[in-house]
Amino acid sequence: MEPKYEQKIETFNELLNSDVVYGYRPHVNYLQDTLAYPDFVNFAENKDLKEDCTDIRKCVYRKSTKRDISSLASPIYVTYVAKELGVVDVENIICTFDEVVISSGLIMLFKKESPLLDRFNILMRRYLEAGLIERTWTELQHRASLTSGGRFTEAAGDEYFAFSLSHLMPAFVVLLVGTLFSSVVFVGELIVNCLCKRKGRSRARALGK
Repeated sequence: MEPKYEQKIETFNELLNSDVVYGYRPHVNYLQDTLAYPDFVNFAENKDLKEDCTDIRKCVYRKSTKRDISSLASPIYVTYVAKELGVVDVENIICTFDEVVISSGLIMLFKKESPLLDRFNILMRRYLEAGLIERTWTELQHRASLTSGGRFTEAAGDEYFAFSLSHLMPAFVVLLVGTLFSSVVFVGELIVNCLCKRKGRSRARALGK
């Protein structure tokens, strides 16, 4: 355990006997009897401290501030929401169990003997092998962190902000002011040079006479 962080809860029994609130989600309650994970079912049925956690953003916000609630959710989605809310050190503030309670996947169905099936499989295989999923996930987290502005930043110098044209404005102002002064000096030099030449000509004519 790192300093300033609580002891990590690693099992459902520890979570059941703790003062952490269980943020249940109604659609999960309908499926919990069909889950092949008796420890979770036992925890969900016997946990006394319960609150509705339908709005996952509110639950993630509470996890990040009060740290007194738990819920059944995808770690990837929770991490993204936490980054979007401006949470720093998500891995230390929001903890997950090592065991997988529910696993899911996405499939795409094609009509039998569709000519697109083989082409789609080739593209997906290349997409996975090239690591584009990890890159997309990293970019999403980075964009969420920039959008949030680091509202829950703990370190003084570790802040994020959305880079925009307003941050470049001082540089453009300095450039314009410098260009203006340079133009004024250049015009002044031309005027002085012209005056000096006229005086020189006038003096030469006076001497010639």
